[in-house]
Amino acid sequence: MTAILNEIIDLLVGGITGISAGIGQGLSSLAKDMFLTGAGTEADPYKLSIFGGLIAVFGGIALAIGLSRLVFNWITSLGN
Repeated sequence: MTAILNEIIDLLVGGITGISAGIGQGLSSLAKDMFLTGAGTEADPYKLSIFGGLIAVFGGIALAIGLSRLVFNWITSLGN
């Protein structure tokens, strides 16, 4: 009975592991295709795609605005 139960658990865990590995590879490929161009070789290295550049620029702007607001709020709180 214990051997059968162990075999069932091994099958379930193996299936979950296989599914998670497949999903991880798919998401990695998706992110690489969206943000990078090139083959990643010495002759054709990775470069940031236009979409990746736009995300970086707008992310930098959002970060600068957020940090500026925090500093401004901190400075104005000193007068209280």
